[in-house]
Amino acid sequence: MKPTYISDIHDSHYDFGHGSRLVYGCSGLGGVWGTTNYEESVDCLLYAFENGISALDTSPSYNESEKVVGKALAKWKGPRPFISTKVGRLKSSDAHKTIVDYSPERMRRSVLESLDTLGVDQVDLLFLHEPYLVPLDRIREVLETLHGFVDSGYCRMLGVGGNPTDEFRPYITKENFQVVSGFLKLDACNFSAFDRDIPHIEREQVAYYAASALHFSLLGNRYEQFVQCPPNDGWISAQDIHNAQLIKAIAYREGMKLSSLAQRFLFSTRQANRVVMGARNIDQIESTLQDWKAGVLSQSLFDEVVAVI
Repeated sequence: MKPTYISDIHDSHYDFGHGSRLVYGCSGLGGVWGTTNYEESVDCLLYAFENGISALDTSPSYNESEKVVGKALAKWKGPRPFISTKVGRLKSSDAHKTIVDYSPERMRRSVLESLDTLGVDQVDLLFLHEPYLVPLDRIREVLETLHGFVDSGYCRMLGVGGNPTDEFRPYITKENFQVVSGFLKLDACNFSAFDRDIPHIEREQVAYYAASALHFSLLGNRYEQFVQCPPNDGWISAQDIHNAQLIKAIAYREGMKLSSLAQRFLFSTRQANRVVMGARNIDQIESTLQDWKAGVLSQSLFDEVVAVI
């Protein structure tokens, strides 16, 4: 399998009920990646809502992100956006510090805390965070707990928040989960989601969120840094960097910013039922919205990117 073209930027090929195909990923608004101006974070969300972005994704593990989202929702006077949050990974001020608890009691408390912080009675989608850390010897208990949240009205749908392992993937069925949110596996320098994840979820009729559209900014403002000093951290491979260089050359030829080509490529990809962007300030959200309004790439340019990668 490989990415295929979609001509309508708003067509997700999946019925989420409501909300835009472009999702505001709120990890960068909560300070988990470094110092954040929380007032600007609220303004970023309101600006996005005002300009047609009506879906957001947050998590307790994104430090103060849920609090920021709650303040923005309290100020927003328009229709309520599609809201997703996560359960299983607990609050931390550092993105690199992972604390998880998949016990029924702690997950229930986490969900109730999220609803209270967000200021809502229900979220549209609840992701089970970090599937690679879920204890599979207790998976039945975890799934029963999650379905109990749906029965209790805490959420409408369930999802997998993160890249599933081979061992976890069999539990991704239409009955258990409606969405998978993968990252760094479907973007303009990496198509590895097509190896196992997308074929599996398409068979199960599960939707796919394509997160980290700029591949940890390799396809954005950290391109030069990563090319000159490859991180070699397991997230950004030598092949990713090589592919980014090829895409950079195409963007230069077309007179486009690398980030714009990368984002618009995902907007043009049929298998990206929703695209998660992570603007951290007003300048970044304005730039993303410019790309969104510019629309999909031409099919010839899309096909060229696919052929190169």
